[in-house]
Amino acid sequence: MSYLRNLPRSRLRVAAILVAGLLAVTACSPGAKDQQTSASGLRTVNLINTKYAAELLPVTAGLSRGIFKAHGIDLKVTKAKSSDVATSALVSGRQDLALLQQAYVVSASASGAPLVMVGNVLDQLDYHIITSKDVTSLDQLAGKKFGGPGPNNGNTAVMRYVMDKAGVGQDKLQYVTVGVQAGILAAIQAGQVQVGLLVAPFDLQARKAGLHDLGTVQKYLPGASAAVIAGVQKTMAKKPDLVRDFLAALVESTRWVAANPDAAIKLLAESEKMPAADAKASYDEVAAIYAKDGTMDSAALQTWIDVAVKYGVMKKPVKPADIYTAEYLKPSS
Repeated sequence: MSYLRNLPRSRLRVAAILVAGLLAVTACSPGAKDQQTSASGLRTVNLINTKYAAELLPVTAGLSRGIFKAHGIDLKVTKAKSSDVATSALVSGRQDLALLQQAYVVSASASGAPLVMVGNVLDQLDYHIITSKDVTSLDQLAGKKFGGPGPNNGNTAVMRYVMDKAGVGQDKLQYVTVGVQAGILAAIQAGQVQVGLLVAPFDLQARKAGLHDLGTVQKYLPGASAAVIAGVQKTMAKKPDLVRDFLAALVESTRWVAANPDAAIKLLAESEKMPAADAKASYDEVAAIYAKDGTMDSAALQTWIDVAVKYGVMKKPVKPADIYTAEYLKPSS
């Protein structure tokens, strides 16, 4: 592993993920089946998830309404503590697919993780620009602090891009590492930072606390997906029909969620143990951007790659065709 010494710091994390995954694969018995079948005769798909609430609702609805089972799938969903953990599980073969942030997949792929996006859940990036009580516009952020997961994270890169596109200048903000969504909200409330990018249910909590919501980043970065299905091509190639059936079920479920708001909101409230009003607000934020055919905007993906390179999320660009394929989406989808 001497090559690790020559990797830039931003790639060491992904290299560690790959090593962990390879060790896990080596530990697996050589006779392990590539495709598991449950006692009911359904084929098992293991999905590791990093998303929240309404972003996850198409998966939740597919399970609740038996849509995955109707496609011959016994779906097992595991919650990941982080995208790095999810990636390690994919590389090791312990998980078949993952629900991840598009920005993470792009940067991880550029750093060597063998991830490929095969489906889309949300057509737009649903980050809300949340500011402290004394800040009501982007112009007022000059000299203030932004709280994010880290300097090379997609969340931070998006905010830098927004500041530049708005004409304020990304250099006018100081960027502070405070953690992921819960940490960002806590940091704004504590006055440690004055702005952060949040999704539901954290943006709902922010508004309830009297913080300002300056809207989503969609006007500045349109077409960037908030939630995608990704996997490792080597794993998916062993069971292409299973991946196709999973995606067909997910598209069907996504369409149901988009077409049945009342029932979807009720399910969201029950599954997430949310107050009905919060469930409605969470659903309303993404209802119009559910990806009803599962495809991804390749041009918007290229834009995000350009943004990621410019603002330091990744050292070198990747080609959209190398990290996204629609080959597993059925034509009827």
